[in-house]
Amino acid sequence: MIRKWVVFFVVLSLAGIVVLSGCVSQESTPQTTTVPTGSSTQQTQVSGTLTVKPTIQVTIPVKGVFLKVSYLGSFNGTYGMNGVMQKARDSGDKVYEITNATGTFTATFYKLDGSTKHDLTVELWKNGKSLTSAKNSTAFGKVSISYSV
Repeated sequence: MIRKWVVFFVVLSLAGIVVLSGCVSQESTPQTTTVPTGSSTQQTQVSGTLTVKPTIQVTIPVKGVFLKVSYLGSFNGTYGMNGVMQKARDSGDKVYEITNATGTFTATFYKLDGSTKHDLTVELWKNGKSLTSAKNSTAFGKVSISYSV
């Protein structure tokens, strides 16, 4: 009887070791390019105490054409190919996929606040590489890019 319990615990222990060591098969993930969104931390002063927030990283896929718009506050604008434009209104770091990307790409974005401390940045990416970018830190700033894809 004791021998059965010993065998049971040995098998259970080995199964636990396999699970904890990560030897279990995992699905492969597609290749991506991770783009830092500024400094490694953002600091905010709150009532005499310091709060540190970690920066969230945005992933740009390595295949295809993508627009990345980054601004701490709110932004709005338009983007598209050959005059066929899409509207976007958001905040933070956003990535928009550009399908059927052949011809001239244009994008124009505006800050929706009077901040002069943070950049509004617009970047065009193709197959994991930055093609062009522009930024503006002025109050209610405007950023425009145009690129032949």
